[in-house]
Amino acid sequence: MRKIFCAIIILGYIVCYNSSGAPLGVGFAIGLSTPNSQINDIYNSEKINLNNNLWNVARESAKIGYHLGLNLSLPLTDNFNFRGAITLNRFPKSELRLYFPQEPYDTVILRTIQNFIPISAGIDLYIFKSAVSPYLSGNLSYFYILNSIDIVKLNQELPIATSKTDSRIGAGLGLGLDFNVGLVTLNVEAKYWFVNLIGNTSEERDKNFLTLGVGIIFGGR
Repeated sequence: MRKIFCAIIILGYIVCYNSSGAPLGVGFAIGLSTPNSQINDIYNSEKINLNNNLWNVARESAKIGYHLGLNLSLPLTDNFNFRGAITLNRFPKSELRLYFPQEPYDTVILRTIQNFIPISAGIDLYIFKSAVSPYLSGNLSYFYILNSIDIVKLNQELPIATSKTDSRIGAGLGLGLDFNVGLVTLNVEAKYWFVNLIGNTSEERDKNFLTLGVGIIFGGR
């Protein structure tokens, strides 16, 4: 909690110190999250080609992992933006279906999910700004890690139990494109995340994953 409080104070200081009067942008993102061990299985030429329906590929990939995020963006100079974010990454691990003799189909599903929740602060470097603006992105993140058991019934998913929350310090490196369409900015971004750079135990394996997402941003560009 103390770390979250300090991060909020630092972000508030940056906002107050911004003498240029540039507007603070608020954005929302959604997309795929893929563990490092499965990147080659998902993003290969056999699955991604003109003969395949990319929507079907995305739906199958979302079964491995997906994310939802909230971003705050603040222009510092013409080419640098400060970005703060909190993102929920969910990686379904296993599934148990409960069958009832009186029902023609399974009515309850129990699903175990690993959750990575990074609270991030970093910089976006724009190569140039125009109607389509490419950028490089880097951030430091404080990860909350926990496992949950979700019950899925009637297409509604609800956590019913969670493990003890763990934490690590990591980072993310990525690139993206902003599309200026007037009142809002549309965004496409790919980022590679290093979850446990600091704080991991001696027997702990590296935890890395890739995110591909789309978003919408109001202001801050």
